[in-house]
Parts: sequence; C-alpha cells; structure tokens
Amino acid sequence: MSNYSIVADNICFSYKKKQALNNLSFSLNENEIIGLIGANGSGKTTFFNICNGSLIPKSGKLTILGEKPNNNIALNGELIYSNSTLTVGEHYKLKQILDFYNITYPHFDKEFANKLLDLFKLSNKSTVASLSKGKKSLLHLICALSTRAKITCLDEPFIGIDIESRKLCYEIILRDFIEYPRTFIISSHNLTEIEGLLSEIILIDDGSTIFYEDIDTVREMMFRADGDNIENYISEDIIIKKTGELGNYLIAKGSINSKLAQEMSADGFKISPVSPEDLCIYLTTKNKESDLECLWQ
Repeated sequence: MSNYSIVADNICFSYKKKQALNNLSFSLNENEIIGLIGANGSGKTTFFNICNGSLIPKSGKLTILGEKPNNNIALNGELIYSNSTLTVGEHYKLKQILDFYNITYPHFDKEFANKLLDLFKLSNKSTVASLSKGKKSLLHLICALSTRAKITCLDEPFIGIDIESRKLCYEIILRDFIEYPRTFIISSHNLTEIEGLLSEIILIDDGSTIFYEDIDTVREMMFRADGDNIENYISEDIIIKKTGELGNYLIAKGSINSKLAQEMSADGFKISPVSPEDLCIYLTTKNKESDLECLWQ
C-alpha cells in the first residue's frame, strides 16, 4: 500500500487563457507537515481547490489517499480545506458553525474546538459577521484543526492574526500533530516564521514543481559567500553574483561544507547558509537587478 497522501501526476489547469497549473507533479508523504511555497499566482490555491473537488483538472491525474477526489463522499470527510476568505454564513453564530462541522466531519472534536474558542477569547454566541479579520482566520483554523481530517490543507491560515496568537497557533498545530498524526499542507507568505513547524517543503512556480524536499535538505541546498574579488570564481554551481555599494557576494548551490564553499572560506570569504525563504526567492524571482534601473532613469 502507498505511503503517499496525495499524488499529482502532470496536473494541468487553466482559467480561460491563464495557465494556473502546468504539469504539476509530486507524491506527498503521509503524516508530515508540508509547506506549500510559491509567490501569488503560482498555483497554490488552484491546487487546493482541485484537492477538495471544487475544480477538475484539464489533464493529468490526482489521487488522495489512493482515491479520486471528485464526488467522493467518503473522502470528503477525510480532507479539510481551510482559507480565511471562505464564506461560512455571516449571520450564523459560532456555536452553529461548530455544529455544522460536527455533522460534516466524522472525526470532529467539538470539545477541542470549544476549548480553542475559549483560549482565543471567541464567544460561541458571537456571529461570524461580528468578528475581525484576524478572529475569522482563527475560527477557520480552529474548525480545520478540530476535524482531525487525515489531510488538512491550510491556505494562508494566519492572515490578520496578531503575532502573539500566531505563535500560539504554531504550538497548537505542532502539539496536535504529535497527538493525532496526519498530513498538514500549509501555504504561507511567511516561510521564515513557520519554518520550525515544517518537516518538508514543496516549492512551485508558474504552476510547476521546482522541488519537494525535507526541510534539512532545503537548509543545505545553497550557501552565500561575502567578500571581494568574487568575479575570480567561476563555477556552474554559482547562480548569483552581485557587486555594489552594499557589498560583494555570490549565491551558489551546495551546503557550507561543499567543496566550493570550503575553497572560498580558505580564501577569506565569509560563508553562510541560505535560509529556506531566501532559497525559494532565488529560485523563483523573475526580476533581475538590472530590470529595476529604469525606475530611477
């Protein structure tokens, strides 16, 4: 039996003339907390919507827990998609929202959900419409966590939540994952802040997979070297060289223990690892430094 939670095989999807997913392919491991990383418009939400069955791919194949997601009633109870912008009935009270989730999801823990409402000072007598943007995000997150679904897709779940509450959310997600192992897929613009949560990262750009790796591998994929005379170094592993008033540095593939990094360290360069967030930027950025010069001409 496969140990993959989701398998995407050359998934393509487009909105009229815009290609949202372009042969997207990967096999996601079960019982991991996976960061789905990519810029706005890279295809993250489209992928989530195909997973929850609200969109059908134009071509390719998607299986979730070994089954197709479309019109699959049994699978619906094992996958939750949460997005802070989803409409859940503005006039309903929070108690009614929990009742709906309790009926819909077979593993929903209503007692846990009410405890979380109390923790974040959300009254179950309040209506959804009365909540601030951050509180609505908390409500969506609380409901998603409490489903204990085998696959939990959280699409930018922390929008509008204050930093103290966000840190508390990270602790809750990690502890609940330990208590009830399942697959989390979390998209976020702030990779640095959620990095400690993640066991794996999948990076997508223009609807295609750039890489899918465990977090320790990602942390050793690139290094930075700061110092003078970087132009003297020529290697196919070097992806960026920059010189200017703010200093001279290069970015290269490999860990700080790679052969090139050790050579540059011996020559007096300061060697440091590239963070996962910066790595994702380097691999997907479209704007070159020279492209920005027109702003000041």
